[in-house]
Amino acid sequence: MKKILFFILMFSHTAYGYVDLSLSYTQSMRKVEGLETDENPDPGSAQTTSTGWAVNWAWYMWEYTALELNYSKTTERLKDDREVATDDDTLTILGIDSTVITEVSGVGLRQAFAKRKAAIIPSLSLGYAQYTTSGLATYKLDDGGVEKELEVEQDKEVFSSSYAAISVRLRITELMGFTLAAKTIMPEFDTSVAGNNVTYSAGFSWIF
Repeated sequence: MKKILFFILMFSHTAYGYVDLSLSYTQSMRKVEGLETDENPDPGSAQTTSTGWAVNWAWYMWEYTALELNYSKTTERLKDDREVATDDDTLTILGIDSTVITEVSGVGLRQAFAKRKAAIIPSLSLGYAQYTTSGLATYKLDDGGVEKELEVEQDKEVFSSSYAAISVRLRITELMGFTLAAKTIMPEFDTSVAGNNVTYSAGFSWIF
């Protein structure tokens, strides 16, 4: 433990020992209207909302290379009141209210491609991430004229994963910047699904 503290103190007093802290928040909403017909003049709609936030802490031990820690949380909710019936009309889904929560915590290395005081600093990050999902879905049903409610809970699942991210920091002042980033999570280190879990973010960052 003493050796670890010694190295931390040693690196923190080097010429390049500084921290880049970035915070970001995302929010989106999509709505799809149902198809209106003479038989169904009020078809309902489906609305998806997503909110999330992320924090990224990078400690530059050398001029261009940093140890990176990050955490993000995203909540996605689907509310769909478009009715769907079985072929024999014995069961009708009146509505769905589903929530999925995703959390990602990671540690890795960040490689910058410009000096600390540059106006634009592009970076590449690679590392290990713990990817966690959980959720709850509520179905409103009409079963032969009797309305019922069914809850389905998604158990929390944890995946050992890898992550890759690219970011561009735009300098505003000496200590403050605006950062744009794209990050992908690869559950169980499967690079073939890299395109399935991409998050784009924008937020402010500070160097100190």
